[in-house]
Amino acid sequence: MRLVQFTLIGQAAMPVFINPDQVVSLVALPDRTQIITTATAAHGATIVYDVTELAGEVVRQLTTNPVVAAPGRA
Repeated sequence: MRLVQFTLIGQAAMPVFINPDQVVSLVALPDRTQIITTATAAHGATIVYDVTELAGEVVRQLTTNPVVAAPGRA
């Protein structure tokens, strides 16, 4: 499994690791990108991540094949 690190919008700017195979679509907004995944939350709702990276950077990271961190080192 490949995981790509992004930065969640919010006070703590926490990292989130997303599996590119689960990304359904992106919403490019002026100051952030929404990443919609196939993972489901309560009641079957899709999970949407608001990240600080702009859409071009998100697409680049999701479609390239960077080195994956070893388990437990992400």
